[in-house]
Amino acid sequence: ARAARIQVQLSDDGHAFREVYRHTGAAFGGVTDNKPLTVDLKGQAGRFVRLTVPGKNRMHLDEVEVFAAADPQRNLALHQPADQCSLSTWSVAHTRVKDVDWAAATRETLSVCAKLNTEHAADAASAIQRLRGTLTALPAGQSAEPIFGEARRLQRQLALRNPLLRDFDTLLFTKRVPGSYNHMSDQYYGWWSKPGGGLYLLRGFTGDAPVEQCITADAFKEPGSFLRPTLSYDAKKVLFAWCRHYPHLAAEKNKLDKANVPEDAFYHLFELNLDGTGLRQLTRGKYDDFDGRYLPDGRIVFLSTRRGQALQVGRASAARTVTQPDMPDSYVRCGGGPERPVAVYTLHTINADGSDLFAISPFEMFEWTPEVAHDGSILYSRWDYVDRDNMPYMGLWSMRPDGTNAQLVYKNYTKAPHATFEPKPIPGSHKIVFTGSAHHAQTMGSLVLLDPRAGQEGSEPITRLTPEVVFPEIEGWPLTSYASPWPLSERSYLVAWGAEGMLVEGRPGWSRWHAVQRPRNGMALYHYDAATRTRELLWSDDA
Repeated sequence: ARAARIQVQLSDDGHAFREVYRHTGAAFGGVTDNKPLTVDLKGQAGRFVRLTVPGKNRMHLDEVEVFAAADPQRNLALHQPADQCSLSTWSVAHTRVKDVDWAAATRETLSVCAKLNTEHAADAASAIQRLRGTLTALPAGQSAEPIFGEARRLQRQLALRNPLLRDFDTLLFTKRVPGSYNHMSDQYYGWWSKPGGGLYLLRGFTGDAPVEQCITADAFKEPGSFLRPTLSYDAKKVLFAWCRHYPHLAAEKNKLDKANVPEDAFYHLFELNLDGTGLRQLTRGKYDDFDGRYLPDGRIVFLSTRRGQALQVGRASAARTVTQPDMPDSYVRCGGGPERPVAVYTLHTINADGSDLFAISPFEMFEWTPEVAHDGSILYSRWDYVDRDNMPYMGLWSMRPDGTNAQLVYKNYTKAPHATFEPKPIPGSHKIVFTGSAHHAQTMGSLVLLDPRAGQEGSEPITRLTPEVVFPEIEGWPLTSYASPWPLSERSYLVAWGAEGMLVEGRPGWSRWHAVQRPRNGMALYHYDAATRTRELLWSDDA
């Protein structure tokens, strides 16, 4: 409606404009209804086109196209410069860009170098002293940036001497294009998936020339998406989820009707030898199955939408999903319509060969990111959305592998962070690391160290390992985020990190939020040192 009295003006020189069209006052659409405003200028000449609205008003347009009478198929405005004659408060960026104090950054980096040099028994003391001397002797007004670069290279060399990084020479990791819907629940539905990526091995990651190897290139020929792999206990096999990508599915208006969704468009569990051979599909049917983890007794725990609409769940309810591969799901109480059904997924188990499906959780709401604790129990996050506010209650729980003895670990009444996702037990410690994530976003945020012995609620049991990253949504929207922590100790973590900006629920065209799509290549692999609060890049892919 703000553009209902829009005017079109033309100019030959960019200074003197003449009005050639004034809209009647009727609101018009465009992207959503495929009925854009079309103005016939009847061949009038002009080099510049101006759009304006009268009075103190604001205008929001998705696209402007200009066509010449001589070539009505070619958009003359495409890739041409455009500017704004007047700006609203939302037309300019309000993020303040700070000048870098390169001298201070160099001093801080050399302090980290000195600490790492002592801890790792390195021989960098003379190099550190030389750089400090060079910095002290730097003439006034001359930038210390080149010295910082040299100091930073030294820090990297020292950090990668960490003995915990020398215990192994290969990393297993996933490349995955984030799904097209930014929400903690929707990120795990196959219809929002995007194609690209695979499972990879990275060898020699602490050296100067690491090498990656894709182990899924031969096994999967169709475009698809890979989710959260895990190694078998003997490190010979990898368990993961995969779905095929269908370009039209995200826009499908009735996803409730499973006849409109191909079976392989749902995530299913697969197992593969680390050499890329021996692919086995463990689950089937029109249900999303993902986040598989090997249990000590040989079974596999995973998340699945197979709980369906059964009043009581267990082996019988799970078995029905095998004989009836397209049964209806159960849905979150605040989800979307047929274009965005939000099916509830909970914990299930199967044998290593995919037999004996068992719904081990009777919980009526979502459960997330299971992981095996040191004592063999299952750590997971669950959404206590029963007779209470919907957002801040994704707490950390545990249960036995047979589904008994569900217990709170942390955060049934604590509001921040919103979600305790991706829990990982820390080697040689009773503590747990998790990602403090948001409600209206995909899994990423701030790294948190939890001491369960210190309590189950409040801030006392937790330590923010990355305090510069606010807890997303409940404290603000951070510009940088962590995800997928893999602890080597209470101090050292393999982790994904990226500067992706403020990413909230939805996708382009979704009107409630200023929705932004996650970039294809927003995150990379790092080693994070919680004591020095420094990251060292291990691997990234520009594509």
